[in-house]
Amino acid sequence: MQYAQLRAFHAVAEHGGFSKAAQALSLTQPAVSDHVRRLEQDYGVKLFERGPRGVATTELGLRLFSVTRQMLSCERDARQLLESAGGLESGSLSLVADAPDLAVALIGAFRKQHPGIVVTLSVANAAECMQRVLSSAVDAAITAAPQVHSRLEARVLRRDPLVAMVPAGYAVAKKRRLSYAELVRQPMIFREPQSVTQQLLEIELVRESLQVEPVLYVDGREALEEAVAQGMGVGVIARAEFKESRRIRMVPLQDCQVQMTESLTRLAERPGSNLLDALFAVELTGTVEREPEPVKADSTLVPRSS
Repeated sequence: MQYAQLRAFHAVAEHGGFSKAAQALSLTQPAVSDHVRRLEQDYGVKLFERGPRGVATTELGLRLFSVTRQMLSCERDARQLLESAGGLESGSLSLVADAPDLAVALIGAFRKQHPGIVVTLSVANAAECMQRVLSSAVDAAITAAPQVHSRLEARVLRRDPLVAMVPAGYAVAKKRRLSYAELVRQPMIFREPQSVTQQLLEIELVRESLQVEPVLYVDGREALEEAVAQGMGVGVIARAEFKESRRIRMVPLQDCQVQMTESLTRLAERPGSNLLDALFAVELTGTVEREPEPVKADSTLVPRSS
């Protein structure tokens, strides 16, 4: 058994396919497939069921996955322990984010201070971000997922209210503000249920006692932006996520009472790491909570309770 084979198996099980595993490991897909095939052949077992729709982890594969999670967690802890004993001239960090723009800004500011550190960034939805942190698959996450687990500590990076995103050709695009009652009279596009933005919108609609039958469901912010840009309907995003475009307009929601809170999150129980401590200490411009009152993002590490 080779360590590379176990890493390849773990990546396939974690990412749900050979192609995504290859990207995560910076290997070719045939190389990953060969590692897994050799592992199965050496022990005469089947770890994945392969089909036209992708791969599914077998019962034995799931049991092995729980072992490799611990293995990689120990490897990461050992690396962080050694790195914490040294300076900040070299090393690596692995991050996952559901807000790539905020993550890239944070990484850019971090690397200006510590150019020798190699950072790996992957993108996933909020729920997957939290799962990867809790399983020690990554060092930290930049996510809007609620920070409610006792094993986590977090630093708030950005808070923003929801805004409407409307096609430039719609009459409501010229309004200075929209009420929720006016918003739902437009054809609405909803995000996937796992989206924190969608969950916040539904909280607001329930508070306003409004019912909506969306014309379209999309998966991801990019798909929402494109659907709105093509005039299929209106959507809702956090204010900081809006990107200027001649095809879409941002209209504030006058009755908005929720905020999208995005945080840098890590496990509280893991060994100390100079690299993570330095990342958590990075200050970003433009990460200020402006509504209802201007409040600077808290740079203190705050353990969250369950």
